[in-house]
Amino acid sequence: MNAKPHLLLKILYGAAAVTALFTGFGNMPLWGRYYVADLPGLEWSGDFFINVNVHILAGSLLLCIATYVLTATMMDERLRNSRMTLSGRIRGFLLAMALATGILMVVKNLPGVHFPMATLIVFNFAHMTAALLFMIAGLLSLIFRHPWRQIR
Repeated sequence: MNAKPHLLLKILYGAAAVTALFTGFGNMPLWGRYYVADLPGLEWSGDFFINVNVHILAGSLLLCIATYVLTATMMDERLRNSRMTLSGRIRGFLLAMALATGILMVVKNLPGVHFPMATLIVFNFAHMTAALLFMIAGLLSLIFRHPWRQIR
């Protein structure tokens, strides 16, 4: 991978992760309750349906980026000879859990799809827990400069 797509990927990943985090908290719904939606430019964050759609869009972008990176890693000889760091494996697992449970929560909204209430509660808590732990792991990795991968 050359530097330009790598930089674009980093920017898209950061923007998608921050957007998913912001809208995820907004889905609870916190932003209308605590007057964040009253701030200029953030009125949309108080509208649950807009917030959910932006959250799904951000999650879809994260899923596309993850798919692209996995595919590029398998195709690039240099990346194939690298290894995931412990930090990368933890963040990868947490991101995969957040994406998988997020996909299940989108699927539950399709016509004809029905999950028992107990299953929906498990999906919800698993999604929130994975996303929160992913956020913490990502923040710690930024602070302590732990990369996803290490070239052998």
